[in-house]
Amino acid sequence: MENKKFNMFAVVMIVIMAMFTIYTGINGGKAKDGRDGMSAYEMAVENGEFSGSEFEYLQSLHGKDGSNITLEMIYEAYLEEIGKTSSEYTFTDFILNFYPDEILSSDETATAVKSATQSALRSTVDICYSFCLDEPIIYVSETKIDGVDSYQIDTSAEYYNRYASIGVSAGSGVIYKIDDAGTAATEDDVAYIITNYHVVYASNFVSDESKYRVYVTENEMFTATYSDLDVKTKTIGSGIFATTVDISYIEKSDVVEAPIETHFLDDYSIYLYGYQSEEYKLTASFVGGSAENDIAVLKVERNKSQNNERLFGENYKPVDLGDSKDLDVGETIIAVGNPLLADTSNIKDGSGAKVYVEDLKNRYVDALCLTSTDGVVSNVSEYCKFGHQLDAGSYVNMRLIRVSAAINAGNSGGGLYDVSGKLVGIVNGKIVSEEYDNVGFAIPVNIAARLADKIIAECDGETTRVEAIRATSESLGITVENGESKTIFDSNVAGGSFVVKNNVLVKTRNLSMAGSGLEIGNVISSVSFNDESVKYKLDNDYDLNDVLLIAKKGETTKIVLHVLQSGSTTKQVIIDVTDDMFVEII
Repeated sequence: MENKKFNMFAVVMIVIMAMFTIYTGINGGKAKDGRDGMSAYEMAVENGEFSGSEFEYLQSLHGKDGSNITLEMIYEAYLEEIGKTSSEYTFTDFILNFYPDEILSSDETATAVKSATQSALRSTVDICYSFCLDEPIIYVSETKIDGVDSYQIDTSAEYYNRYASIGVSAGSGVIYKIDDAGTAATEDDVAYIITNYHVVYASNFVSDESKYRVYVTENEMFTATYSDLDVKTKTIGSGIFATTVDISYIEKSDVVEAPIETHFLDDYSIYLYGYQSEEYKLTASFVGGSAENDIAVLKVERNKSQNNERLFGENYKPVDLGDSKDLDVGETIIAVGNPLLADTSNIKDGSGAKVYVEDLKNRYVDALCLTSTDGVVSNVSEYCKFGHQLDAGSYVNMRLIRVSAAINAGNSGGGLYDVSGKLVGIVNGKIVSEEYDNVGFAIPVNIAARLADKIIAECDGETTRVEAIRATSESLGITVENGESKTIFDSNVAGGSFVVKNNVLVKTRNLSMAGSGLEIGNVISSVSFNDESVKYKLDNDYDLNDVLLIAKKGETTKIVLHVLQSGSTTKQVIIDVTDDMFVEII
């Protein structure tokens, strides 16, 4: 700390000397007869511009002619000293480096939030697209035509004749990685985007337009579809006063089993900050994801004809990763995303008529508006129950960060950032209630980033699902639980912080799988993989499953558990990794 204060003093002196140089340059024209070496103070006294001590003179400079010494000025001088740009070393990095044990003032906090937001916008994208839900649909009523069980088409229905039921999704994403293919052809470069699974998953989407879904009424739907539509027409009515009517119908025997529905589009539309209009639309494709963790990855392949060169330019960048384990309750955070969603539930054209699918193929949905909101961390880790996207009626428990920042529809998939501009979470939900305000949630970045790495490694061009090792008797061979807990006040954190740490104990073990020497009740302090020197510390029972996401099938050969013994010594328990340890994360 003393060294940092000394460095800070040195920087201040550099700035003061720079200011003196400027002041001397302004007045240097008066220096003659060998007086060019005089200090600014001496010249001010001699010229009658100041009377008093040199210390009083230095104090008088503070604020004179706009020459006030500010942190921003020191920051600029320091950037020049270390040879870095503001994007490489932010103002907040500078403050937190030199003042780690002091609370930022409101002005400094505001400056830090602004700096972090500006950095985050360079790594954020809008995701907005429209798609057809179960298209096309036809409304019918059950009847008999010439004694044959049939569905009579309701030709008077508003939705008759392939009306497109339009679904619209608007969300956000963060630029996670930009991979250089290492070849001269820049078209081989790829950018990967992290977002929520629920942003890109279309629950009712059917991509095959030769398939049809039959509706009995507007609210009741058959679970069957039919293809190769064979619409029959029968003329009814006779006699002088009868009206002859053509009835269109389908015989029930033509109905076949419903096909497996496709839930992902061939491509998604994304937009960079500052280029949020249809002419700048970029095309992204789905790589893979995990519904139970609500994380998905899209990719953009560099191709000049797709107008996406900006994404690979210097103005946009992959997100800077933070560590969600370092978050504290009360810490300032910023949510950046696309919170507005246009109402497209009843799309009509200029005359008020319903819009049909043929007119909506490339329709631009005006729902693009990257914004930021700030708040604090309300809870660093809590479990919340969400409906499972792939299994109606079931639920998943997700471990999330609770925040007070305003979260709205469309923020999903966007980033949650700390005041240094580092990504600490992926926003994915909020409590919608008249009784609660500003209760939002985000997936910890330690989960999101590790899952994204697995998706990129295991799913790109292969499958859309990932597999991971879990701390279970069947997968890893052990289960764990929290043991003795201790709360520490860490004065090294700005303003001080309470840190809760637990001993992670072995709860159960499968002797046929768990490494020899591991006993129930052992304390696992950290975990390593192939490289035993890289250790991931465990402070809670959930940390183990978070860390195990790093293991990759075909690459990870061993898991090393560092087990505490008497005193501060540890022993290593090695578990050999096999492919059957990996379970699918749906």
